[in-house]
Amino acid sequence: MQNSRDIACDTVVVGSGMGGSTFAYGLARRGFDIVVIDEGQLVPAATTLSPVHQSLLPSGSLVGGLTKTYGAAMYRLRELDFEATELEAGVSPAWPFGYADLEPYYGEAERLYRVHGSSENDPSEPPRSTPWPYAPIPHQGPVRELVGRITHKAGVPVSYVPRAIDYDPEHGGACVLCRHCDAYFCPRDAKMDAEIGALRPAMRIGAVKLMTQTQCLRVLTTSDGRRATGVRVRREGEEYTIHARIVALACGVTGTPTLLWRSRSGGAPHANGVANGSGTLGRRVAAHRQAWVFPVSPLVQRTPFHQKTFAMNAFYASAPNWPHALGTIQSAGYIEPLSFSRRYRPFVAAALFNSFQTFVMNEMLPSPHTGYVLTDGGAERLGMPLENPKTFSRLRQHAIELFKRAGYPVLAPRIYGAWHWVGSARMGKDPSTSIVDSLCRTHDVDGLYLVDASALPTAGAVNTGLTIAAVALRAAAAVPKP
Repeated sequence: MQNSRDIACDTVVVGSGMGGSTFAYGLARRGFDIVVIDEGQLVPAATTLSPVHQSLLPSGSLVGGLTKTYGAAMYRLRELDFEATELEAGVSPAWPFGYADLEPYYGEAERLYRVHGSSENDPSEPPRSTPWPYAPIPHQGPVRELVGRITHKAGVPVSYVPRAIDYDPEHGGACVLCRHCDAYFCPRDAKMDAEIGALRPAMRIGAVKLMTQTQCLRVLTTSDGRRATGVRVRREGEEYTIHARIVALACGVTGTPTLLWRSRSGGAPHANGVANGSGTLGRRVAAHRQAWVFPVSPLVQRTPFHQKTFAMNAFYASAPNWPHALGTIQSAGYIEPLSFSRRYRPFVAAALFNSFQTFVMNEMLPSPHTGYVLTDGGAERLGMPLENPKTFSRLRQHAIELFKRAGYPVLAPRIYGAWHWVGSARMGKDPSTSIVDSLCRTHDVDGLYLVDASALPTAGAVNTGLTIAAVALRAAAAVPKP
């Protein structure tokens, strides 16, 4: 039914996280007329609160999504991550294209998000056709000492973490290298999250309209289900339609498949969810396994410093006396222990105050049984991505031994997490086993694109943000102009 508030545009993008905002930017510079909708709102003035109180704000309900509080580590996946790779738990599947196909868009994404980095001392670093846009973030006092000790006493190369921040002290960059970056909003707008790094530039081009606090109810298609025609939305209590030639979903690993499920028709061709002809929607999810390792240095955090600048990738592709790739050892930012109960918080705070915060991370594999069961109310966990437990234990032990050889006692609690989920609507060449093709176009519905983490077939073992951005730029470059 037609509504006076109905909107017509060339492209509607649902979701403003890394994939959605970057896709919108890629289309905006090509002259597309775009509406970006998001359930959240712009960052409120409350972010002027202290970092301790910032962590209480709901990042997922804000424009920019989870990138508002991400650590801004922007890595390229390594060449082997795009290939079929034998790991402990099975084969990490190949992507439908190789690293070389994505490489130009990695460079473009690095420039867009002002990535500071260096290939120095990183044996896993893949080839580059363009230089790093900005020099790496310098190691600060205590970190310089730690890096020196690891290099000379442990004999392992220490590389820089590539960071998407506005750091340029000579020319007025907004970043002051504070200690609170990971898991916090930046009150200076110095962290290049999706909204600041891509959506704002897209809106400055003039072809993008942002609609906040707008819920997408379902994707609309032609009567035969073969082409997307727009989305049905609810805003300020009223429902209406955004008509569009191109519909791009970027609602996240659970949000995107849930929206497609909710958009299903009563019969063929979309009885099991729009674009779900393969029956794999919500499945074949992958992620990263993570654990904390704390090199102890008494009172090291007494004077605040920026910690998230160093990593060790010497074992990314191989390790002595081990048949499989291990993963990465990486520094984190300083994070207040607010998630712990008041009973344990003083002990955790003391441990953090007297240590560096680092973590180990490696790949968790997809399978037909990993992912979610989809319902109208959301996505219910079916099975975790497959762990590589012996490999992960070997990586963790390598990290502990390295820090000990460098002269640091180590706290290494056996508390493991799963980070950087991908793949619930994964890309592939075969429509019977995937949802989208190599350009993020759904196999079953013309004009429907999925441009967020849900499309990535695997997670590799480094942070996925830059890959999501590069994949979105590659997809945007191939969208036919009207």
